[in-house]
Amino acid sequence: MKYNKANDAKQDAKTTKGLDKEQKAMFEKMDKKHRKPKSQEDDRKMDVANLKKIKAKEKAHEAKEGKKGEKAEDKREKKSKKK
Repeated sequence: MKYNKANDAKQDAKTTKGLDKEQKAMFEKMDKKHRKPKSQEDDRKMDVANLKKIKAKEKAHEAKEGKKGEKAEDKREKKSKKK
């Protein structure tokens, strides 16, 4: 199928369904940056790749935050043991 703006808008809406505002904003930014696709299928592949990148970033961020939380908790436990 040949690429056009109308089909791209529909496809992007389906792809971003279930994302929060920040994730949608990231997706839109990435969508505008990528090269012009040759076909609708080509665009779909790029959109799915962008979505995977967003999810991976989110997961890495959550893991990092989790570790910070654990470290802070460990510090609190050590302090309470000293008293």
